[in-house]
Formats: sequence, structure tokens, C-alpha cells
Amino acid sequence: MVEFQKLSSFFFKFLESDAKFIGDFYYDLHIHTTASDSFIKPDFLKNFVKNKRYLLSVTDHNEIRGAVELYEKGINVVPGIEIGCEDGFEMLVYFNEMQDLEDFYRREVEGYKNLKRMAKTHRTIYEYLDALQGINCHKSIPHICGVVQKNFIHNKPYIYDIIQKVDSIETHNHALPMVRNLQAAELREQFNLTATFGSDAHIIREAIAFYKYANMASVGVGDTVMNYLFKIGSISGIGQKHLIHMLKNTLL
Repeated sequence: MVEFQKLSSFFFKFLESDAKFIGDFYYDLHIHTTASDSFIKPDFLKNFVKNKRYLLSVTDHNEIRGAVELYEKGINVVPGIEIGCEDGFEMLVYFNEMQDLEDFYRREVEGYKNLKRMAKTHRTIYEYLDALQGINCHKSIPHICGVVQKNFIHNKPYIYDIIQKVDSIETHNHALPMVRNLQAAELREQFNLTATFGSDAHIIREAIAFYKYANMASVGVGDTVMNYLFKIGSISGIGQKHLIHMLKNTLL
């Protein structure tokens, strides 16, 4: 279940609709583009939101080119980024203005990138929280109950301290099983936070699958099987992108 009713008012000015949370819509606050480790081009997203109610944020790993490109194409995108810390912790950060995102990226992210690890920087989460002080932004912890290294609630000893320093918890990540998202929703309720939600898509099929789910469209067995197969291919493709990124920068 996507917790649309728990969305913060921070995002309301970016909603491309007067009728919130009803009808044919595409609300996705966590999606990646070819600017980082995705195969989704900004042009696809521009065309996909056409004639839809939408709330969209491109949150590439330590990168903003995809978000900026969509903004320059006239899409009312929420300026966003998924910043990665040196230990693998990640945080979604949304800004009120695109210029704020660009300034933050140039000042606090660009010069700290881990050239061998696309999703990491050479900074800690506490350094980023300090850097965001005084900036009009919205902070959310993605896939807090994810799998393997993405399961922050089990893997990061400081997680309960960080929960008290953010605004939202991502309570629906469409790349995760439902039980993991339900656990995230329980944490959000426990700490009285707002919610973010998104596809965490890296291929077009994942974005469309989340769109259908959010609009309660019926999905056949064939679609479910194909989505699973494409997911396996997506993981392999993302891994190859990360490997190429590492090798390219190692050989420089």
C-alpha cells in the first residue's frame, strides 16, 4: 500500500494536479536515469508523465544531470538526489528549488565522489546532515528495511539516531517485497514521520510496474513472471554499469 495520505506538504507545490491522490497519476519520488546506474532516459520520463497527474523526482546516485535535464525540458520535477555515504548508507534529499540542488551538489557532493564506487562518496551521513543545516530541503531514508546491504535497520548501528534527524521514511519502494515496506511503514508510524514512496526503477518496465500498482491496475500472472525476469536482467545490467564505472576510473 502506498501511503499517499502521509506525504509531506513540502511536495504539494510540485503536484501537477489540483485533485490530489485520485485518478490516473504517476507519483514517483525515487527513480534513476542514465545519469547514474539506470537505463531510463530523461526523455522517456518527459513523455511518460504527459497527460498524467504526476509528482516526480529523479534521485540519481550522487548525480544531478538527469534531474536538471528534465527540469530544463519543462517538467515540474522535484529537485532531488540520492546521496551515498562512505559506509554505504544512503539518503534521499529533496530541495525546494533546482538552484538549491545544484548549489548543494557542486559544494557538498561533486568533489567527494568515490570514483570507484558510483553509489558512494567519501563522506559520512553526519557530514551531510551538517551540510544540509539551514537549507530548505526534505530528507528521507530509502529502503530502510531493504535486503542485504540495503537493510539499514539491521546494518547501521546509528540508524535510530538518524531516524530522528530526517523528515520521512520511504514506506513503499517497489523494488522490495511487500513485507519489507510494511516494516518501513511501522517505523514511520513509530517515529511520527511523513512518508515518501517510489519505484526505485532502473529500467522502464519497473517504472511502469509501479505506475500500474499505484493506480490499482490488474496485473496478470504473465506480467508478474515477466517483471520478475526483467528484474533479474536489471540487476545484472546495473552490476555491469557499476563494474564499468569502477574499471574506467581505476585505469585513469
